[in-house]
Amino acid sequence: MAAGRSQKDAALALDCDVTKIYRIESGRTAAKPADVQALGFTYGLDRSHIDDLVSLARGAKLRGWTDGYVDMIPSDLSMLADLETSARSISDYSVEKVPGLLQTDEYARCVIDLAGELPRARRDALLRFRLERRERVFECRDRPRLRFVLHEAALRVELGTHRILADQRTHLLDLADRGVVDLRVWPFSAGLHRWMSGAFTLMEFAGKNEPSIVYTENQVDAHYLEAQQKVSRFSAMFQDMRKRSIPMKEFTS
Repeated sequence: MAAGRSQKDAALALDCDVTKIYRIESGRTAAKPADVQALGFTYGLDRSHIDDLVSLARGAKLRGWTDGYVDMIPSDLSMLADLETSARSISDYSVEKVPGLLQTDEYARCVIDLAGELPRARRDALLRFRLERRERVFECRDRPRLRFVLHEAALRVELGTHRILADQRTHLLDLADRGVVDLRVWPFSAGLHRWMSGAFTLMEFAGKNEPSIVYTENQVDAHYLEAQQKVSRFSAMFQDMRKRSIPMKEFTS
């Protein structure tokens, strides 16, 4: 603030989303030494001050749980996993596949295999990440409110064998029956809806100064949106789809 720089200026310096800057400033994400150095120059600090801050960053003990997978997963996915564990609520719309948090082990392995030929060790590490990500959300003391809308296509597209999809659907029914998640299905018979641009995840947080965030991704890149006007549109669309979809327990193929 005193340097006359905004969070957008800092994000530009690190070539990242503003969300990352907010997480660093709020103490939810540790700043890497390289990030501290870049921010120091952006804020106009002298070299000795920057070196001191870099040394502190190197000695910092604050680590996100995803740090152990830093060489395995994109930084955008790492941030998503960290955000999920601190969210008050997660609202997710998925199209062709079941979202990661709801996948069975075998279904998750098939999704990983879609990436092409990967060494066995890397595939196993990616699977461990998916399982730990799921566990940290479902097993945490203050579990977020979880609401999912799945397009019927996600329940039809088979991965691997028919049994894997059948087991996945059974798992979804169990989660819904136990009230772990609010799970609904947009059936083919409902036709098109207003949002036809792919999957998205909306996360809301308990803190007054923590903005809600929308996460979208495709095969090329991922984006975090936090402009209130855009987030509100996603929230309204999700509410509309949820009201017009069918509870998983009532859905019949």
